[in-house]
Amino acid sequence: MPVRYAKSAAEPALSVVIPSVPTHDHSQTVAHLREQTLSEPYEILVVDDASVDRSVARNIGLETADADVVALTDDDTTPPPEWLETIHREFANDPDLVCLEGPVYGGCRNTESRHYVGCNLAVRRKEALAVGGFRSEFSEWREDVEFGWRMERDADGGCRFEETMQMRHPSVPRTAFDPALEHRLKTEYPKRYATVMDGSLRRRLYRWGRSVGVIQPVHRVLNVLGYHRGPPR
Repeated sequence: MPVRYAKSAAEPALSVVIPSVPTHDHSQTVAHLREQTLSEPYEILVVDDASVDRSVARNIGLETADADVVALTDDDTTPPPEWLETIHREFANDPDLVCLEGPVYGGCRNTESRHYVGCNLAVRRKEALAVGGFRSEFSEWREDVEFGWRMERDADGGCRFEETMQMRHPSVPRTAFDPALEHRLKTEYPKRYATVMDGSLRRRLYRWGRSVGVIQPVHRVLNVLGYHRGPPR
C-alpha cells in the first residue's frame, strides 16, 4: 500500500493524511502544507492508491500516522498557513477534544457545524481508530458525516466546530448525491439527521429567502417538506 511521506518528522506533534490516487495531482496541497506556521514538527502522509476507496485510504493514514492528533484533508485543497497551528492549539488546550471541524470555503463551501467535512477535519488518532475509523459502506457519499456522528456518539471525548480552522476547497465535489446512502444515514442516525441536515436546509432556505425578498414562498416550500413554520433555530 503506497503511503508517501511528503514530509516526515521523528516525533511529529501532528500528522496530516491526504487520500489520493496516482492520477490526481496533490503537489499544490502538499506545497501549502509545507509552508505552515506551526513551529512543532509534523508529518504529511499521502495515501496514493487507486485500488482502495477513500474511506480505506483515510483509515490506512490513521493507522500509519505517528502523531496523536491527525489532520485530514483532500488532495485538491488549499490549506491556509495557520491551519495546522490552529489545530495543534485547540487540541493542546482541550485534552477532552477528540474531533474538530471547521468551515470550508470555495467550490465545496460548507460553513455549517456537525457536517464534519472530510477536507477539514482533525481527530485524536486513538479515538478515531477505537470507533472503527471511516466506513467503506458510505465511501461514495457521506462517509465523513457518518464518521463525525459516530465520534460524537461513541468516542470518549468531545467534538466541536472551530470557526478559525478554515479550509479552501476550490474545486467542486467529486462525489455525486446517492439517495440510497442518504436514506441509510437518515435511518441509522434519525435524531442527528433531523437536527443537523433538516435544520441546515431550513437555515439555508430562510437566508436565501430573506436575501431576495421571497420569505412567503420559502414558508410554502418548508410546509410542503413538512417543517415547522417560523424562524430556524
